[in-house]
Amino acid sequence: MRILNRSMSSTTSGQANYQNNYKLWDQLDLSVAVHETYKGLPVEALFSMAIRVNKKRQFLFVSKLIAKHLAVNPALALGTGTLLASLLMEKSGIAPPPQVDALAQMVGSGAADAGLMKSALEYRAGLPEKTLFIGMAETATGLGHSVFQHFTDSFYIHTTREEIAGLTPSFVFEEEHSHATSHRVYAPEGMLEDAEAIVLIDDEISTGNTLVNLIQALDDQFPGKSYTSLSILDWRSPAQQQNVAKLGADRGISISVLSLASGQFELHHGSSPDEAGPGNLRGQSSAEPVEADHAGELPHVSKTGQRYMPLTGRFGLSSAQQLGIDGWARQTAKTLQSAEGEKPLVIGIGENMYLPLRLAFELSGEALVQTTTRSPIFAADAEGYPIKGKAGFDLPDAEGIQQFIYNLEFLDITKIYLVAESVVDVSAWQPFLAYLEGIAPVEWVSLTAAKRREPVR
Repeated sequence: MRILNRSMSSTTSGQANYQNNYKLWDQLDLSVAVHETYKGLPVEALFSMAIRVNKKRQFLFVSKLIAKHLAVNPALALGTGTLLASLLMEKSGIAPPPQVDALAQMVGSGAADAGLMKSALEYRAGLPEKTLFIGMAETATGLGHSVFQHFTDSFYIHTTREEIAGLTPSFVFEEEHSHATSHRVYAPEGMLEDAEAIVLIDDEISTGNTLVNLIQALDDQFPGKSYTSLSILDWRSPAQQQNVAKLGADRGISISVLSLASGQFELHHGSSPDEAGPGNLRGQSSAEPVEADHAGELPHVSKTGQRYMPLTGRFGLSSAQQLGIDGWARQTAKTLQSAEGEKPLVIGIGENMYLPLRLAFELSGEALVQTTTRSPIFAADAEGYPIKGKAGFDLPDAEGIQQFIYNLEFLDITKIYLVAESVVDVSAWQPFLAYLEGIAPVEWVSLTAAKRREPVR
């Protein structure tokens, strides 16, 4: 496998003139051009390129900021959400957080500043319309929540790939190129009906098809809303941009698209190498989960018995409930009693991204955070390539869903905190735990109780 990352770029005051050709493999070659970026953000700070093990789309823009495929300092991930929130504030005629210029420098340099991010987290603003924020599973659930954290009198929910027993989704839509295509939304009664404006948050818009599908699904059932799309990257061609504009014109709805960087890419050769895959992990651990369910538990369960807590946003979250996350994160970090000088890695599972982010932020300025993913990426220990190590395992307490995690062997860490929202079958977690224990000592945390508590009557 040959990897070439010849960068020919320059970035100045919000305008970018960046062109790069990525030859990820002999038969996988694409060129990328970025025309505009958020002030102070160099393109190189936003993403790397990797080969995706998916014949629908063989390449992947690997975010350096969202704590999904790559471990990052939580201040960088949270700060990225703040920058996107500032775009929405400016569009709405609201003053952005006073820290945004410094945050842009922080995100652009990769030099995390916990004190700066802590002060920025305190900034909240009200929007002129009743607003619902929707984060896209699975990669943007944390990013969407990191945007929502800055707004009062609003609501947040994220899409999910999970099927909840006894509940009918408010709506379902498809993401064609994704490894898992169906998105479900389980909104409480009135949340979608009462919203006047809907903000859709994703890490990347590639063609705009998912955005169009989502707005169509929403407008079919809940007509008359205005829409704003927020993303880190926007790769739509002029024709694809026109598709979104046409949707708004045809339906008589307002659609705005805002991003931290915009441009286009062109695929010249589009096949990827075959990969046998890492094989599922094996091994045994004697670890038992520590329960840290300080925020309570919801009565909902998945079809396989997984349980849920209210603060994730999977079933809707108000701005008032969001304020409780500060206390939850501090209390959970206190429960874990991390040692002075520790270099912790917090690992979240799948869609549960924001709470691990906030927990890592409370643990230590040296903390990193990363979440497992359904997305299979080709791994190669080659110079300039972002995905060097790979582990695959069956998601515990689920039906045949494979998860991956990347690059753990290459991190400078002294402790791992594995954060599971739910633990049903302890034995099913053992291969993954045994793998993690081969890297660093592990503390296993379950955010819900080992046995479901019945709701108080």
